[in-house]
Amino acid sequence: MRIDFRKLGTAASLVVGLVLLGAASTAWATPAALVTYISGTASRVRDGQSEALHTHSELQEGDKVVTAKGARLELTLADKSLLRMDGGSEVTLKTASFEGDDKKLSAKLSFGKIWAKVNSVLGGQSHFDVETQNAVAGVRGTTFRVDAKHDSSALVRVYAGAVAVLGTRTPRPSHEAGGARKEVPGPNEVSKTQYEKLLAAMMQVKVAANGDLGEPEAFTQKDEAKDSWVAFNQQRDAK
Repeated sequence: MRIDFRKLGTAASLVVGLVLLGAASTAWATPAALVTYISGTASRVRDGQSEALHTHSELQEGDKVVTAKGARLELTLADKSLLRMDGGSEVTLKTASFEGDDKKLSAKLSFGKIWAKVNSVLGGQSHFDVETQNAVAGVRGTTFRVDAKHDSSALVRVYAGAVAVLGTRTPRPSHEAGGARKEVPGPNEVSKTQYEKLLAAMMQVKVAANGDLGEPEAFTQKDEAKDSWVAFNQQRDAK
């Protein structure tokens, strides 16, 4: 039996090409976020396994990110928005989907500090939320920070745009046995203004450990003149 090595070579090349194409397709999968700046030590926890982060490390939906004391970390999301973490912070990317115009990010800040710079105004089904133990900051195109303390209290400050802050007294929808949804009231009868506050630029709101929202109040750059976390973010934003 004669073997045509020319045809065999062509077939082999085709097989190799398909294998390489498959590998390339996997390699080209877009990550939810990319580490674009790191100072100090930070790690990613995925499926119970911890791995040190470096510049260009990739993050996916469901990853938990932890920064050591004194560290600084910047994540560039798939839509070019920025999420920065101060030292001693823990953030979980609960939802991170950036397909087409349908952009969704939900980040859980267990403790520490986050600085977010949203790349574009969101609309439709898109959302960009930062959740703490007792509040959710929902964004529509803005720059803001969230500080979550170990006692479950929090502070939200807005530098540009607008943020709606929800306290934990918000009535939550629940499911009955037949699958129907109903509103379950909080512990006390409250008005919407008590559990939701809308913050404009240069406004802040404090969230108590029990989820109660304070009244929005103004703050000035002078209030943050000695805050190294603010100075770091302003320098990064300027770049």
